[in-house]
Amino acid sequence: MLRILFIALLVCPSIMSGQNEGVNPNNNVLIGLTNLGGNRAAFGSSSIIRNSKNPTEGTVYIYEEWSNSGTVSSEETKVRLDNLNFNAQRNAFQSKIGKDSLFTFNFRNLKDVVIKGRTFKSIFSPIHQRNRVFEIITDNKDFSIYKNYRIEIKEGSPNPQVGSPNDKYQLRYDYYVKKGEDFDKFQLKKSKLLKVMGDKASKVEAYIKSKKLKVKRPEDFSKIMSYYNSL
Repeated sequence: MLRILFIALLVCPSIMSGQNEGVNPNNNVLIGLTNLGGNRAAFGSSSIIRNSKNPTEGTVYIYEEWSNSGTVSSEETKVRLDNLNFNAQRNAFQSKIGKDSLFTFNFRNLKDVVIKGRTFKSIFSPIHQRNRVFEIITDNKDFSIYKNYRIEIKEGSPNPQVGSPNDKYQLRYDYYVKKGEDFDKFQLKKSKLLKVMGDKASKVEAYIKSKKLKVKRPEDFSKIMSYYNSL
């Protein structure tokens, strides 16, 4: 279905020529999509960035900058973009299509989004009672671990001597594990990880100890899971 994006570029040359100089060329794909009438809702929608009268400090995004390369994939094909970001407050991926406008993706027709080597998918969460976009920490035949990003707001202080008068966005995250029909909150620590590994736990524990690996270190976690999957 994402082939629609490329077709839009061929049949709508005015889209290409009518953009401001500050728009990243990759975003012509997205602007083409938003001009497809009824089809645009298949992948998301565009919106105008409006500045609040009472600014909130910090950011709702997991990356402070927008120069993030990634791919947006359906079952049929994929599109590469160089300005993706994940809005943890809206639980959605967005791309800038202009100085003051965004395109917000939905996952109804998407398989996954990969940004800076991190894979995100829409997963049904019994805890939230709806689908959420999670980062996939690991996904194998025995269990899966997901990372959930969210935003909390720290209220500003009316007393400038105590703190900032403005509210502040704070990025938070937690983990979930899915094993069989069970879906539970999870602590990413060695003892909890070994517990879900069942009869392979003793071998994995010995491997972690021999290699002096840390579960919370991404490159070490990848080595641990590669070893687990080899057993």
